[in-house]
Amino acid sequence: ARTRIARLRETIGTLELLCSGSLSERMMKCGKPTCGCATDPSARHGPYYEWGRMRAGKLTHRYVTPEQAKALRQAIENHRLVKKLLRAWEVDSERIIDAENPKEA
Repeated sequence: ARTRIARLRETIGTLELLCSGSLSERMMKCGKPTCGCATDPSARHGPYYEWGRMRAGKLTHRYVTPEQAKALRQAIENHRLVKKLLRAWEVDSERIIDAENPKEA
């Protein structure tokens, strides 16, 4: 268990950016009735990228550039990986605690 924890710590230490939330890619209508996007879904404008996340207990959204979206996509994936690794770390920690401090009969 201690060896697994050491590997988890190493993996977490290699990650650069972490962001929670989700990223959406949207094609939008502009609202002009004479624009082709009003009647033809393939003529819609975009893609536009929207990042949604919880902030201070409220769901917030903001539009981001394609470059930001690329970085956010990786940061969100990293965040999910860290959460998974922390759950594994917790399980191994419990095993160590139980092994080193057995219950008394």
